[in-house]
Amino acid sequence: MKQRRDAQRNRIRILAAATEVFREQGVEAPLELVASRAEVGRGTLYRHFPNRAALVAALMERRLTALEEFAAAHTGEDLLEHLMVEISELQIRIPGLRSVVRGGRETPELFHAVLGRTRALFAGALDVALREGAVRPDVTVDDVYLSIAMIDGAVAAARTSVGPSNHERAIALVLRSLRSERRLTLPSPQPQVDKSMEAAASFWTVPPR
Repeated sequence: MKQRRDAQRNRIRILAAATEVFREQGVEAPLELVASRAEVGRGTLYRHFPNRAALVAALMERRLTALEEFAAAHTGEDLLEHLMVEISELQIRIPGLRSVVRGGRETPELFHAVLGRTRALFAGALDVALREGAVRPDVTVDDVYLSIAMIDGAVAAARTSVGPSNHERAIALVLRSLRSERRLTLPSPQPQVDKSMEAAASFWTVPPR
């Protein structure tokens, strides 16, 4: 029993440390830095997560669970917009995340469940938006995914740009392209999920030994 508790604790420490390291240096940061920040050996890290893709998949699952909880509690017609903003915020906080997912074709089983749950989450939010008339009636889930990819492109460009970031402008333009006429002039939602995560210290912070 104690070994299981220790293993669970180490897993939490690794995930928390990975969030911090990837936020600071991007998702391609050396995994040795993650082990050092978590105060575990490399062997312990690789027992829990045999490769970078497995670690990223676990982080995505953790984030997705938070988004699902947010969606379950959200009552407005703008849930879809909130989720799109939250997904783009994750790209800002953990640079290079999508590149690891796209490169995960060699280990598709790691991302299959998470990506399936993500699509179901967005499909449900789109159903609400269509029912409430919050988006154009011809918008599809594929349109939503294409819109997210466009925002991701703006986020990636902003990281290499010398000038000010344009990702917020990109979000506004993309949301406007999906919205019904009565919502065209409304401001874009602001990220909320990370604030609630950070309020729960155990979610992001490396727990003490």
